[in-house]
Amino acid sequence: MTTHVFRNKRGGFNAIELVVVIFVVFILIGVALVVLRIQKDEMSFPDANTRTQTNNNLKQLSLACHSFHDVYKKLPPAFDKAGEMNFPASVHVHLLPFIEQDNLYKVYLVQEGKGDWDKYIIPPFIAPQDVTQINSGAGHQNLAANLRVFSDKGLATKFDADMPALAGIEPGKASMPNSIPDGTSRTIFFTTKYGNCKDGGSRFVAAPDSEFAAYFGQNAAVKKADPNDPGGTFQNQPTREQCLITPLMAQGMSISGLQVGLGDGSVALINPDISPRTWNLLAQPNDGMQLGDDWQ
Repeated sequence: MTTHVFRNKRGGFNAIELVVVIFVVFILIGVALVVLRIQKDEMSFPDANTRTQTNNNLKQLSLACHSFHDVYKKLPPAFDKAGEMNFPASVHVHLLPFIEQDNLYKVYLVQEGKGDWDKYIIPPFIAPQDVTQINSGAGHQNLAANLRVFSDKGLATKFDADMPALAGIEPGKASMPNSIPDGTSRTIFFTTKYGNCKDGGSRFVAAPDSEFAAYFGQNAAVKKADPNDPGGTFQNQPTREQCLITPLMAQGMSISGLQVGLGDGSVALINPDISPRTWNLLAQPNDGMQLGDDWQ
């Protein structure tokens, strides 16, 4: 009787199969690393989506200035009469019809600015990462307007000098491009600002001389960003106790820097290490000078 012995002739992988297996393993490892990196980023930067929303709001507000300009042939004033209003109002109020807030604008017109405006939540005015936010941001204006663009006093101030004392009425007659010879892509229109500080904050109806003024750019910077130094370019991540209501300054909400909306509708992140000179030039629309190398 013949016994047949069956032998497995495949004692292992051949060279080609081994290469394929190694390649597949590397792909799986790569996919796993990407997933872990995404999860880590989501844990490390939970406000990524909120920063995106803030950028969108900054962009919307800057573009609303262009829409206002198309209708009235000038930018809205810091705080004065404009358009259909025969009484003074903030730049933010003047922009309401151009950010799909027509109904609120009409209410403001009828009531001539009198009323409880802190009950209104206006999404385009809110920066979701504002740690001081209360009542879902009702009445808040987290996007501060540049006094050196929207105020005649600001336009007439030298880039490295402080503005004169602010008043309840701050006219502004700036137009594009005449009043912004430096270019809208190199001029900050809006920045982030906390809604609530220790004894004030930022409200969309407030006048520039109010403790709730939603503006920045009052003084020229003399040092880099600092949490609580009034001479800094901006306050970077101040606590509620550190954040200043005077002088009127921008306030960054991320350790990475300050989110700003430029005059052309683009957005940028300003590094806390930006020099005072470059910051001052970005704030002033008519200095006629070149920006420093520390700008993007």
